[in-house]
Amino acid sequence: MPVSAAAAISGFFAHARVLRRPAVRDTAALVRRHLETYLDTEGERWLGPDDRVLVAAEREVDPAGAVARVTGPAVLVAALPGFLDPAWLIPTAPAARIQLLVVAELVRWLEHAGLVDGMAYPVLAVRAALARAAARLAAGPGPPVSRSAPPERPPPGSDRR
Repeated sequence: MPVSAAAAISGFFAHARVLRRPAVRDTAALVRRHLETYLDTEGERWLGPDDRVLVAAEREVDPAGAVARVTGPAVLVAALPGFLDPAWLIPTAPAARIQLLVVAELVRWLEHAGLVDGMAYPVLAVRAALARAAARLAAGPGPPVSRSAPPERPPPGSDRR
């Protein structure tokens, strides 16, 4: 049976050793909630028409987490570069660093578990997004950019086309 993105996220947060460190644990829980919000808000961008229908049906049962329950690790990885965009980066530098750490470790964990191919384009795109986000953090503070649902983006379920 295929693994859902939700199961992959749960497995990672249950088993990743780096998340057990006291300096990381509490902020990692915040990052997880932020990632779940991001997937609920932005996740459909990486879905085809058939998967969008499944997500719509799943949202009728339980809206929260529908994208992650219906999709697999490949969609999760494809969506992660957007989670590292300034609009979704947690606004405080220490928490943003933990966000980068969580994403990097999540991708490593997915690779190690055999759920994604480490040389596939989406994984490479995450690595590039991590490097860009780290460079932005190193450049210093900018204006606060994180929002639960960026206003310039359409609400979940709407189609721009």
